[in-house]
Amino acid sequence: MPTVERQGRTIHHSREGDGPGVVLIPGLGSGARLFGTLPRRFARHGFTCCAIDPVGLSPSSPLPGGIFDFAQAAHDVLAVAATLPPPVTLVGTSLGGKVALQAAAMQPQHAQRLVMLGSAAVQTARSRRIYRWFEILCSELDGRYLGELTAPFLFGETFLNEKPGVVDDIIRSTRPSAESRAFMRAQARALQAFDGRALCAQVAMPTLCLGGAEDTLTLPSEVAATAALLPNAEHHCLARAGHSLLLESREAFDRVAAFASA
Repeated sequence: MPTVERQGRTIHHSREGDGPGVVLIPGLGSGARLFGTLPRRFARHGFTCCAIDPVGLSPSSPLPGGIFDFAQAAHDVLAVAATLPPPVTLVGTSLGGKVALQAAAMQPQHAQRLVMLGSAAVQTARSRRIYRWFEILCSELDGRYLGELTAPFLFGETFLNEKPGVVDDIIRSTRPSAESRAFMRAQARALQAFDGRALCAQVAMPTLCLGGAEDTLTLPSEVAATAALLPNAEHHCLARAGHSLLLESREAFDRVAAFASA
């Protein structure tokens, strides 16, 4: 599988297709595996799609000092974007949207569009408590229960009620290693200090902000507030969808593909 080397950091990623670039940036504690067959789906729609394993999560290199740094993660994303045919779209989900926002604020030459999925730049007292909750989950509780405890919040009401078998399969496959739990803990701590409002003013590229009407982790109002801060943003709130937009909503994929093709 492809890797990019940057200042002693090895960034592993998948790569599918041929055409304009799409970089998929995963959420809290996750790597390329989070996106399943989505890279292949983007490839079928005419894109070269990469899904990233962030530094800190094998097979990428370990997290230096055990500390997650949004700016360093953004540079890693841009190093992968530099290997793709332009125009390149950065697509970040949840925490990955914040990494993508950080990358876009650097006004890079190797990325031209930004997509934030279920992701907010605005820090609130409520969101800090959500991130603290995740830190406790991966620090104090048996990892065998992580999928069971997070599933009610990772998916919307519609998906939970209509796809219970799929949710059960996801829960059974969620068995985080000690390494991935430590990585999640480092990210959760970094999230508690993240505030991207100042970054938004620095983003010149076209941006698509998508939220789920049933999202209880990143509220629709938080996504809307983020879009309002971005100079060139398009915003949509998708009905019958929660936090895991690309899994729950065909409309989410269609909107991202159309935006990346524009």
